[in-house]
Amino acid sequence: MPQNKKSRILKIGVGIILVLILAGVAAQLFFSGKVKTALKEKVPENINLTYRDVSTNVFTGKISLSQVSGNAPGNTMDFKAESITISGLEYLPLLQNGDITIGGIDLETPNVVYHQKEKDTTSKKNNSAPSKKYKVKNFRIKNGTFKMLNKDGDSTATIRGINFALSDIHFDENTAKEKIPFAYGDYELNTEKSYFNMSRLEFIEFGNMQLTPDSGRFQQFVLRTKYSKTELSRRLAVEHDHYDLTIDTIALKNWEFDMEKQLPYFHLEEMQLKHPVFYVYRDKLLPDDTTHKKLYNQALRNLPLDLQVDSVQILNGKIGYEERVKEDIEPNNLMFTDIDATIGNLHSRGQGDVDIDINAKLMDNGPFTLDWSFDPQNKANNFVVKGSLSNFQSQSINPFLKSNLGAEVKGNVQQLYFTISGNELESQGDMKMKYEDFEFIVLKKDRLGVNKLLTAVVNLFTNKGDKTDEDGFRYGSFKVGRNQDKSFFNYLWINLQEGLVSTMTGHGKKRKN
Repeated sequence: MPQNKKSRILKIGVGIILVLILAGVAAQLFFSGKVKTALKEKVPENINLTYRDVSTNVFTGKISLSQVSGNAPGNTMDFKAESITISGLEYLPLLQNGDITIGGIDLETPNVVYHQKEKDTTSKKNNSAPSKKYKVKNFRIKNGTFKMLNKDGDSTATIRGINFALSDIHFDENTAKEKIPFAYGDYELNTEKSYFNMSRLEFIEFGNMQLTPDSGRFQQFVLRTKYSKTELSRRLAVEHDHYDLTIDTIALKNWEFDMEKQLPYFHLEEMQLKHPVFYVYRDKLLPDDTTHKKLYNQALRNLPLDLQVDSVQILNGKIGYEERVKEDIEPNNLMFTDIDATIGNLHSRGQGDVDIDINAKLMDNGPFTLDWSFDPQNKANNFVVKGSLSNFQSQSINPFLKSNLGAEVKGNVQQLYFTISGNELESQGDMKMKYEDFEFIVLKKDRLGVNKLLTAVVNLFTNKGDKTDEDGFRYGSFKVGRNQDKSFFNYLWINLQEGLVSTMTGHGKKRKN
């Protein structure tokens, strides 16, 4: 090839490269200028957005802001982030229709503080539909923090270590009409230690949380009263329990949440609670709370939520209950240990009975069972409870009886069975019991000695285990009127009290139908 022809081709090639470079530089400058202009002119004036630096890449459709901060209208929200990166901006939809299609939005170490304000009842939501379509293939948050402050500046919620991924986000005129104004695909949320102010007296914490569309997990879950037992009593006008609940792991399986129906809808296939430990303390020296206490039928029925949980499993749990009945007497726990339980068909708007089956040990020695069923849709709030206790060494409950009732017992309960059926107003039941050498001991007021006279009187009416059927059982029956300002468990307890009195002081025969 002649030298002059080679030179001409080289010049053309160099010229093309220079033109491409110049075009690229021009495009980059144009793109960067447009981005900076948009950040100045398109961001609403009432949003104070600042950043240290902006970098762009026209060829990859990338925009990156560093050291970003801003706040929402009315100072309701403050926002900071190490960086915000938008990547994969597609030009063809933008040039054709003005639609925005983005490959990814990444927020690095965002910190959001939300300030709770008084609700503005006069303002109305702007439901105008967007004229363009917006698509984001992947939205990601790395190591974020969220904090909610009340009007006094106190934290009501704090979530740390937020790592969140959401895919296939769509926003257009159709989605804008929905309660959640955008559609989305899969998601994954992971957080570290979090705190929530549940009420003026209780809070919730958990060590970490994992959520996907198919499963969820909370670890080191805590629900606890904010104050000590003594301090809580000082702050109360009427009785309110002191709570201390810890759960190693809460696992969720196949859950679904929908806001588009008449009521918010939540369906969960399975919940598993591993090693829950729950201590409840009540100061009976305070005035009674005389408000009406709903039975669980009504409490579920009145939920502003369409709830359906197919199965709840409780594994290796423990419950301790104590109450202070005298100023100078230290209370002791009534304990249920080794609790394994299942709750089936838990619902607020569904059909059929909620079924609860519990297996435990009373005071760590007597195997105890409880089968409890009720229909939330039953307006009479009917329920049925069946239970049993076997091989119970009654002396193990003496610390609780001593502090609460000023009494002790001797003897063993070999087998006890009871059935209770009731409603909002009254209940009735039957009990049968096999026991031996059972004796009540009534203590003096200071709990330091035996009141021999009262002990003799009580045991005069108590059968020690004779007058039984051929299998060694004595029988009792009872009816109870409900005190509606007391809880369901108080209702259950007075039924059992009446059943024990009937069984141990009655004639011992099975009631004829």
